[in-house]
Amino acid sequence: MGGLKTGLIVTISGTISAIVFLLASGMDDSSKLLVSTLNITLFTLLGVLLSFVIEKYKHTDEVTEYRKKNNHYKNQLAAIEVEVVKMKEEIRMRDEFLSIASHELKTPLTTMLLKIQMLLHNIRNVSLANFSVENLMNQLETAEDQTKRLSRMISDLLNVSLITTGKLNLELSKENITAIVEEVSNEFTEKMAKDGYEFQLIAPESIEMSVDKIRISQVLTNLISNSMRYGNGKPIEVTVKRKNNVAYIIVKDHGLGIEKEAQEKIFKLFERGNPKNGIKGLGVGLFICNQIVKAHGGTITVNSEVDNGSVFTVALPIR
Repeated sequence: MGGLKTGLIVTISGTISAIVFLLASGMDDSSKLLVSTLNITLFTLLGVLLSFVIEKYKHTDEVTEYRKKNNHYKNQLAAIEVEVVKMKEEIRMRDEFLSIASHELKTPLTTMLLKIQMLLHNIRNVSLANFSVENLMNQLETAEDQTKRLSRMISDLLNVSLITTGKLNLELSKENITAIVEEVSNEFTEKMAKDGYEFQLIAPESIEMSVDKIRISQVLTNLISNSMRYGNGKPIEVTVKRKNNVAYIIVKDHGLGIEKEAQEKIFKLFERGNPKNGIKGLGVGLFICNQIVKAHGGTITVNSEVDNGSVFTVALPIR
């Protein structure tokens, strides 16, 4: 309290008081007077010195405290700036996702509507005798495909909601993982043949383990769908194998591949491996796969080379 000014005032006041006391005492011995004067002088100098030292240390402490606060506020500002950049990126991704989602959801709806309108027109205006059953079947099959596509997208969006709110619960049961892979693969056989894909399933042994059958089927469905979307019409292989206490599901294609930089982020929400190749997507499929596999205590990885295909490997602990 008081600082340098107060210290000097107290020292000077003490010195004056000592001098007055000496004069009032009538000291006549010059040697004693000299000694007393020297003592007073030393006292004064010491008091001034101590006042300067105290003020210096006090000032140093204030500067140190100021620097600490300054560094603290700088760190807070840097953290806020990082958070602002992150939020801007999240907003950009959200806006891009909403734009893609609205387009992707609208496309199958528009296709189905056109097919239904055409069917109604043909039924109303074309003689039943000349009505083509084959044409009717083709249009109904197209509408069915678009309905399934729309259903998958809606399902993906619902799954994202469950994951982000922490409500993705597994219903575990003892299952044959090889049988699950065979079942899902069979669902794609006709579609692959129609699109000109060669498909090979390599599953030499049965692997019994505790999994959520529906969720694991969903993972495999997403991976095979991606292989067909980006496979460029080239062969696709699915392999199931066991090594020690781990079951591996490997989905391999020989298509477009994924750039190295993109491989590090494709399992994040709203990220896509090939956003520039014109193939649209919501950017949620691999995110959902990753979260489901993680919930099973496993991992999912990718090894890919541009124009030379991709290999997705799901590793699940057997328990």
